[in-house]
Amino acid sequence: MTRGLVLVPLQLLGFAEPALYAYLVFVSFHAVFIHANVRFSLGALESLLVTPRFHHWHHAAAAQARDRNFAVHLPWLDRLFGTSHFPRNEWPDRYGIAGDPVPEGYLGQLGYPFRRIRTHPSTLPSP
Repeated sequence: MTRGLVLVPLQLLGFAEPALYAYLVFVSFHAVFIHANVRFSLGALESLLVTPRFHHWHHAAAAQARDRNFAVHLPWLDRLFGTSHFPRNEWPDRYGIAGDPVPEGYLGQLGYPFRRIRTHPSTLPSP
């Protein structure tokens, strides 16, 4: 949906196909890059382009990082809307949703969405 909201107007405005393909290649690599498990700083570039450190705060379990860093490419959008959380030279300690622990290990995490949710009988609606 998001890509369509970008690509359809670009196509209608008459952008050449090579430009559209270049955009798709950039956003594809950038999406993988910002989720990469790398721990280096990109200096001044971090104020212009979303980097792994910026985006990792979006996935952090810390309360102060909740509902922050929504920008996909341009971090100044989060600064503009007051949703930026980017502590200098820090990385998140934990990831995920606080209070909803995810299993350790690849297989446990792979099966996690398919687990049976156990609901306490007192929380079920009465008939």
